[in-house]
Amino acid sequence: MSDSLSKIPIKITLIDRGEATGYLNRLTAPLTVGEIMKTLPLNTRTSSVMGFVSIIVGIQRGVEKPVDQVKAGTIGYWPRGDAITIYPKDERPYGPVNRIGVVEEGLELFNGLRSGSRIIIERT
Repeated sequence: MSDSLSKIPIKITLIDRGEATGYLNRLTAPLTVGEIMKTLPLNTRTSSVMGFVSIIVGIQRGVEKPVDQVKAGTIGYWPRGDAITIYPKDERPYGPVNRIGVVEEGLELFNGLRSGSRIIIERT
């Protein structure tokens, strides 16, 4: 599958902070990404947990090609919390995470983000 087919561009708007761009990657977790695509656009609130930002999505997926370490900019799906997770720095998550994408620009917007901040994730 070529990059143009496997990488789905997204825009992440943090209300009162700015916009970040990135992509969801069908190759790293195709079933999870497919379910998340059905929920877009997401307009919700964040929960900032020690070291990462999470967004509850309500898709109830299990592990799919899970990893136990992520790099800065990774967008993941955390099955235990049923949430999309965004990691502003290299991190060792609390449990297995499905890597579903990458934040390419604007990663600094997620540093110090408070719980309850409004976020919109949409396909571009």
